[in-house]
Amino acid sequence: MIYLLWSIVNLTIAFYFLYLVVGFIRKGMRIFNPKFKVVSAFVMLIGIVQVISAVNSEEKTNQITITNNYNKKNNSKIEKVKLEDNLTFDINMFVKYSIEQNQWIPIESNSSITGFVSGYDWEFTAIETDNYKPNGKAEFTANGILKWQLFGITVYNESKTFNGMIQ
Repeated sequence: MIYLLWSIVNLTIAFYFLYLVVGFIRKGMRIFNPKFKVVSAFVMLIGIVQVISAVNSEEKTNQITITNNYNKKNNSKIEKVKLEDNLTFDINMFVKYSIEQNQWIPIESNSSITGFVSGYDWEFTAIETDNYKPNGKAEFTANGILKWQLFGITVYNESKTFNGMIQ
């Protein structure tokens, strides 16, 4: 529930920024209510800075290479694991295996956050996993950082560790 409230706060601030921009274009300085002039100017300034800085940001892949020591000509298979299932968003992890004889060797993994993610950013930092047998399971430990952002600025970093089985 707290994730939903945080997303609503982010959306409210974003809509307030849009209201200020459109109002400033249409009415000029009269859009700023004297009671909230400082807050409105601060929101508008932070919003403009975030829009400008978003142009220069690079996209993170959240991909981790587990091993380079495998036969690239072998078949591969991708397994999906849902790390976290919330009301508003899910954190998913994919593990790619190289199929060699009777063993599935993990070669790379990536993770993503999906759903209503307003105000959050997911950074996948580490994974440990065993070799996977075709009829068995593999244990894993995955780590990441859920960044709580307010209008694009990271306010809090929540470290997350997930343990489980890949089936």
